[in-house]
Amino acid sequence: MRRWLPIVAALALLAAPARSGDLRIAKATDALGNDDSGDQQPAVIGEDARRPLVVQVTTARGRAAVGARVVFEPVDPAAVAIDRPGAVTDIKGYARCLPRPIGAPGPAYLTASLADDPARRVTFRIQAMRPHWWLVAFLGAAGGIALFLFGLRFCSRGLQKAAGSRLRQMLWSLTGNRYAGMGVGVLVTAIIQSSTATTVMLVSLANAGLIGLRQVLGVILGADIGTTITVQLIAFKLSDYCLVFVAGGFLAMVAAGKRPWRFYPQIVFGFGLIFYGMKLTADAMEPLKALPWFLGLFSGMAALPLAGVLIGILMTLVVRSSAATIGILLTLAFQGLVDLRAAMPVIIGANVGTCGSALLAAWGGTAEAMLVAWGHTVFKLLAGIAACLLIGPFTQLVAGWGGPAARQIANAHTAFNLIAAALFLPLLTPLERVIRALAPRAAVGHKDFGPQYLDERVLDAPSLAIGSVFREILRMADLVRDMLVRSLAALETGDAQLAKELVAEDDKIDTLEEAITPFVARLTQEELSGDQSNRGVELLYIVNDLEHIGDVISKNIMGHAIKKIELQLAFSEGGREDIRRLHRETVRTLEIAIDAFASGDRALAAQALARKDEVHALERELYKQHLDRLSQGYRESRETSTIHLDLLSDLERINFHASQVGAAVLALPK
Repeated sequence: MRRWLPIVAALALLAAPARSGDLRIAKATDALGNDDSGDQQPAVIGEDARRPLVVQVTTARGRAAVGARVVFEPVDPAAVAIDRPGAVTDIKGYARCLPRPIGAPGPAYLTASLADDPARRVTFRIQAMRPHWWLVAFLGAAGGIALFLFGLRFCSRGLQKAAGSRLRQMLWSLTGNRYAGMGVGVLVTAIIQSSTATTVMLVSLANAGLIGLRQVLGVILGADIGTTITVQLIAFKLSDYCLVFVAGGFLAMVAAGKRPWRFYPQIVFGFGLIFYGMKLTADAMEPLKALPWFLGLFSGMAALPLAGVLIGILMTLVVRSSAATIGILLTLAFQGLVDLRAAMPVIIGANVGTCGSALLAAWGGTAEAMLVAWGHTVFKLLAGIAACLLIGPFTQLVAGWGGPAARQIANAHTAFNLIAAALFLPLLTPLERVIRALAPRAAVGHKDFGPQYLDERVLDAPSLAIGSVFREILRMADLVRDMLVRSLAALETGDAQLAKELVAEDDKIDTLEEAITPFVARLTQEELSGDQSNRGVELLYIVNDLEHIGDVISKNIMGHAIKKIELQLAFSEGGREDIRRLHRETVRTLEIAIDAFASGDRALAAQALARKDEVHALERELYKQHLDRLSQGYRESRETSTIHLDLLSDLERINFHASQVGAAVLALPK
């Protein structure tokens, strides 16, 4: 029995509470030293927290104090309740209580202190959440991001409409000067507010054969710089004033009505929506600051930069705008959820991710369009790889400029593209050779006849879309003029094969008309400026007149030609000369009208319109001359009388439609 006495005495000594002056109280930690106290956890209002609050009481020597009394109490009893105010430490020195939020959403604080020494205490913070807070947070963030993207788009539309045809002129006036091209890229992207959209437009123009790779490379570098302007503006935390922009822009839009300056309030309204969307997103993400695992995601991106790069690429592919991806990062930075180190991989990924839309736009297009898309891809990949390899020094460089996290993120995005432009701009010639060598060859094969310049991807830029319609109509007009010129040969030579070819050519005219008309109809569904809307209407009038000319040639004139061939008829010498004369004057009217349309020359358009009455008078004169030949008994005139008179009428109808093209050109906005 005596041998057990020392053991019993030791156990009794351990079980006895230590003196309060020798005790220490702290939040509980696990074996690795990580916080395991339940601090900073979210808890639903009216429900017990998922984890208890845990403190550990130790002696001065660091041993667990068993049986020590601990008092838990809320700082504000109206905010949080506890299951028991007092607790006794267990064999490991732990004491626990279970909190329950009962107040409004937000932080609630509790303290834990030694009963015998209230000065020794620790403070806990829990985040009181509404029921289903995670769903509310998700919907709030999604709605805020949607409003942010809508504001970005709305503001961009206003800028494009305010810029009008200048946007089209800037892109179509590209030259081989790399520096001028870069400047154009900066200006166009500052208007469109998306380098992705600019690159897709460039791909569309290249697909239409309007520009080549050498012209585009400098523009791509400028576009990448232009998109940083939007991000720099977003980095100004104007959320406190966003509703002022929204209200002011809306009232100004109402007051503007249909006035020419109505697009400027739209810019202000969209600008306000951008910041209001960011504010809603930031407010929805506020509770997430209480989730350690959520915060760990961003710290993990700094430790695993490749994961951050992939996240940036995927986000940009989804929203189709690097500016939108960086804007979401800025929202997180405003909430203190992300810093520059964690954001840097996502910034790199966002820039690389813009390649996806360009490659998709070029898929199935011409070789030049594929080269443009690959040019953009090569630039971004080379810059992205270099930035990943030097991510540490690059981060230190940007951080050295100072400023809050949001400003540093915006500066990093700008620096990435400025450095890339400075490196690549002097090397465009060798890079062009590399791109041509690396880019996959476009599939070559038979392609059915169809529009060359219409591309639905430019409908978001009405001025460019109208320009595409303009070029497609010119193509249609050239086909009609060629048909009219060749129709005389079919009449005179009796070439049945030529007549069939001209009938088939009208199918091409119909194909273009069937493509242009719905394209313009879709374009008019966009909110256009007054000039753009009027231009769209007049372009449809021109398409209609050209299509009528094609029908008259294929159905009427070629019908007469085939009938003449089958019946083996011949015109009299005088009749043949009359038809040649009227045909020559009709061709002249059509050429003047087409030249007026191509050049915008209103004097030529007026000349084409005036020829309506001149040629009509000539047709009446030639009609009388034919009647004179009939009265004189010419056999050829008698045999071909019906065909001859119908031909005069058909040519006069063609002349009428050609003159109406001139009238439509006169009606086009200056």
